[in-house]
Amino acid sequence: MCFQPAQMAVVWKSYTDNHDSYFPPSRPGWYEEPSMMYWLQTMLPYYENPRVSLCPEATKCFHEGGQPPFVAWCLDDDYPVHMRSSYGINLWASGYGDCGWDPQMYWQTPYIRQAPDVPLMFDSNWKDVEPCESDEPPEYEDYWWQPNANEMKRVCINRHNGAVNILFFDFSVRKVGLKKLWRLRWHRQWDMTFPLPVWPEWMQNFEDPE
Repeated sequence: MCFQPAQMAVVWKSYTDNHDSYFPPSRPGWYEEPSMMYWLQTMLPYYENPRVSLCPEATKCFHEGGQPPFVAWCLDDDYPVHMRSSYGINLWASGYGDCGWDPQMYWQTPYIRQAPDVPLMFDSNWKDVEPCESDEPPEYEDYWWQPNANEMKRVCINRHNGAVNILFFDFSVRKVGLKKLWRLRWHRQWDMTFPLPVWPEWMQNFEDPE
């Protein structure tokens, strides 16, 4: 498993332990602000090695020759290693919501009954994800993220043989099949009975959700 669970679990647990059990806010703003949206900068004091945020199979950004799904993201081509990653975070984890959604949808803290089923960090082709039940999977396997729509596409990437590695709210790590992403509890009001999407051809042979 290339995801570095021990280090990342310690990073997130240390932050919440030091902030009254809450995640950072998800407010938009410059990356210097403490926020979920710019989690790499926010969590930097908790890293022993900034490269812990890079999957060994996806270390290069586009401008360095990286290609989906084995590509890291960075906010600018000139950003140092501590501002690039091949993982994303679940913005629904945020301490509060100010992006137009119902604040009741946000988890705020990892210390909840549903913790083993709520994603916190995962393989992704962008820094954050705020998915909805109606999101569709990528139409093709080498899809690259698009802003503000169908954000599940950012994490539904075939980086690990039809699966991605996910760090959950209970600070455990599991390999999760791509089709099962729609049966995780991304936000507080996630409808587990919402119809699954029509799977594109490249996903047809992957394991189905239970």
